[in-house]
Amino acid sequence: MELKEYIDIFRKQIKWFFITVLVFVFVAGVWQKNQSENFQATLLLNIGRAGVQNTPDYTFDGFYRLQADERFSDTVVRWLSSPRVVEDIYTAVGIDAKALSTRTLSRTFRAKRLSSQMIEVTYGNADEKVLRKISGATIITLNQYTDSLNKESKESNWFVVIGSDPVIRDVRIAFLFALAVGLMFGIFVGFWVALIKHYFSK
Repeated sequence: MELKEYIDIFRKQIKWFFITVLVFVFVAGVWQKNQSENFQATLLLNIGRAGVQNTPDYTFDGFYRLQADERFSDTVVRWLSSPRVVEDIYTAVGIDAKALSTRTLSRTFRAKRLSSQMIEVTYGNADEKVLRKISGATIITLNQYTDSLNKESKESNWFVVIGSDPVIRDVRIAFLFALAVGLMFGIFVGFWVALIKHYFSK
């Protein structure tokens, strides 16, 4: 078929094309407005020391200390993927985690090490206040696990987990983006609706 024939078909079936586009845009708008609230928090953790070690030995400009911080940061990242640690955090917040599977618990936090002493933790919830509570409980729980490793050695310059206020954002699909996606799908489907309508009308 030539381009002129396609244009002629759309002129005849333009009503069905626009109806299809409008339906998709309307459905996208309704879906966006009926989204359940969903927030995402990003928590920055820093690995520090409770004290300063006084030693006459040469320390290679703190190389070994940075290396130890890096190893401990990896340990904290692993803790945040452990169902045991996550359940302790939820218990501290007051969330019942018994109904959650170990797989779900292990995926609650997404933690990654940004540097030797910095860890970024991302997690979500439908309640913004709960996210802030989880942030505080996470820092407290991680420091409890950190202190448990120092019970026998009693080192004065042991590790400590320091956390800042979380950055919380609404991660629901934006209204304009939902309309744009609905428009694109509407144009695509509308094209085929017009062709099929033309075919069966003959």
